[in-house]
Amino acid sequence: MSATFDLVEDEQKKLVLRRPGQNDVADVRIRRSFPWSKPGEFVSIRSSDGKELLLIDDVKSLDPDTGAIVESWLDIHSFIPRITRIDDVDVRFGYQQWKVQTDRGPAEFRVQEREDIRFLHDGRFSVKDADGNVYEMTRLDQLDPHSRRALESLL
Repeated sequence: MSATFDLVEDEQKKLVLRRPGQNDVADVRIRRSFPWSKPGEFVSIRSSDGKELLLIDDVKSLDPDTGAIVESWLDIHSFIPRITRIDDVDVRFGYQQWKVQTDRGPAEFRVQEREDIRFLHDGRFSVKDADGNVYEMTRLDQLDPHSRRALESLL
């Protein structure tokens, strides 16, 4: 897609979407679309109430300044911790209590349903906890032996 828009930060550090012939839209949000294996593709620009205003097919197709704003905003505002080690998964009480290390520090959370652990097409996993937070986990063959053993009861 050719860039027919511009993103600028206002004085409050909120993004403003500018498009020729249309009113500016203040306080827009940028969201990655699924699948996570292609993080620069199909990036959505949304109004503060969640309505999609624009879909970027590929961030690499943007001019360097706009692409840098999009990437920077996503890096700062996307919170999907990556699980780097699984210390323990306790399944005794009808749910799963996970103790993990992430790229953002240690975490402990509860997974209610088996369906909250999703296998992604490239071998990675997404794990959604009981509070709705999503974690990314690498492929099983990239986990250390202790982490793989901790997952044995789930797989």
